Amino acid sequence: MARRRRRAARVKDKWTLKKWYTLLAPEYFGMNELGETPADDPNKVINRTVETTLSDLTGDYSNQNPYKKLIFKVYRVAGENAYTKFHRFELTREYLNSLTRRRTSKVEDVIDVTTNDGFTLRVKPVAFTIKRCKSSQKRAIRSIMRDIVSSRGSNQNFVQFLQECVLGKVPSEIYKNAKKVYPLRRVEIRKIELISEPKISKALVEAS
Repeated sequence: MARRRRRAARVKDKWTLKKWYTLLAPEYFGMNELGETPADDPNKVINRTVETTLSDLTGDYSNQNPYKKLIFKVYRVAGENAYTKFHRFELTREYLNSLTRRRTSKVEDVIDVTTNDGFTLRVKPVAFTIKRCKSSQKRAIRSIMRDIVSSRGSNQNFVQFLQECVLGKVPSEIYKNAKKVYPLRRVEIRKIELISEPKISKALVEAS
């Protein structure tokens, strides 16, 4: 029994050494608080990830915002604040499943695009048709997806392109053009991953 009490005391002491750090969203998402994380060393907070929804981040629960997940990664700690940067965006599985229908087609693609300020993103658009379409029509829809994502991504900076994808402008443009190939029910960007960032951006992060 005494041994158990000593172990409990050690665990308690370990927690008393930990400090709580406030997780902050990037500037382009308003630097809103994302939550808190405990650590006994600020260096241990670096590279931790935090997940939130677009609705929780913006306070706007309309449209599909509750189904849009944003994952941020801590890159810097200053005082009691832990600053994050974009890591990944994705739609919830429940929402994607709700869009799937029998006797319809789902058209997907994976597109790597580099923004005009040097960020490389892996973008995964998806389109849901009203009825089942032909393979040739799927290829035509994918071609439209690729053209729009590549064009917008390469002609915009990282923040502009990310916001247009997350807020629905890019999928809306895909829908507008691809529905001419075959009637569509919905177009979404189901996932975006940060593959690499420019060396200048990394240097600024390390120096800040």
